[in-house]
Amino acid sequence: MSGFSVVGQDKALRLLSRARRHGRLAHAYLFTGPKGCGKTTLARAFAKSLLCRNGQADPEAAGCGLCPSCRQMAGGNHPDFAVIEADGQGIRIDRIRGMKEALGFPPLEGALRVVLIHGAHTMQAAAANSLLKILEEPPDGNLLLLTADDNAGILPTIRSRCQLIPLQALPVRLAAEVIAGRNPGLSPAESLELARLSGGCPGLAIGMAQDAMRPLYHDLTAALGEYHGNPAERVQRALILAGRLHEHKGFGELLLRPLAALLKDALASRLGCPPPGQADPALAAIREVWNTEQLSAKVTAIEKALDALSRNCNPALVFEVLLLELLDPLGSFPVRA
Repeated sequence: MSGFSVVGQDKALRLLSRARRHGRLAHAYLFTGPKGCGKTTLARAFAKSLLCRNGQADPEAAGCGLCPSCRQMAGGNHPDFAVIEADGQGIRIDRIRGMKEALGFPPLEGALRVVLIHGAHTMQAAAANSLLKILEEPPDGNLLLLTADDNAGILPTIRSRCQLIPLQALPVRLAAEVIAGRNPGLSPAESLELARLSGGCPGLAIGMAQDAMRPLYHDLTAALGEYHGNPAERVQRALILAGRLHEHKGFGELLLRPLAALLKDALASRLGCPPPGQADPALAAIREVWNTEQLSAKVTAIEKALDALSRNCNPALVFEVLLLELLDPLGSFPVRA
């Protein structure tokens, strides 16, 4: 689907292109993948291509961009395209009921209405059950597009009634190219670092850039690579860093994964297995400050923190406990052997 502005998702594009080419559209599609990998971008582009009045001329293009339908999509006011997304804690049942009522009427301008349910994994139980009834008896002339993060709580019964469109994180180098293309002000090194911090998800990386997450990551790695003997100062530093992680909400949690990867690389390096490619500049200092037992304990501490956050434990408390474990202000001076 050459007209779609989504790169590195060949499998997803092939599935959608085949459906368009052979005129065999499912009544519902579920786009899955890690946060920021392009699920919503692709779903919107697919909707635009389906609603485009000149779309039949080129089934692989994401709309002509010139017809009234494409202009309405660009302006966010297409009468046959609706978006349902989380409000507060998630997608509530009243939003699904309202959608069900609207689907009972024919599309306003064309032969098809498209509804995008963004973040379907946030649906409350009652909303999910209500949606399931719609999927069991889908009304004619309507197409549902659902997006959901990987490992999220989508009912198996909903998943089984949708055509699955899986997306993946991009290779770091490719993600860096996408990030640089969308943020010309970033240097190649900055784009590459954001690609690594986001796990190859450009959409997530762009949000991290806007939220100044790189400086916070650098401060975390710098703190791990330095050891000052004053316990009070290190407690204060740990609590400040924990507060900054909590301040950034979801992004703070995401920084823990590359931080764990860095500690694992430092551990591997200490064991005589340096990581391939260009190492993080902070790796050498961290490797020298902490021994293998301490590095292993810190990786375990991050894994426990991520598990606690996934269970909705108090994030402020989780970050405080984690940073105190990572910087070890009350422990003995690190053993460098």
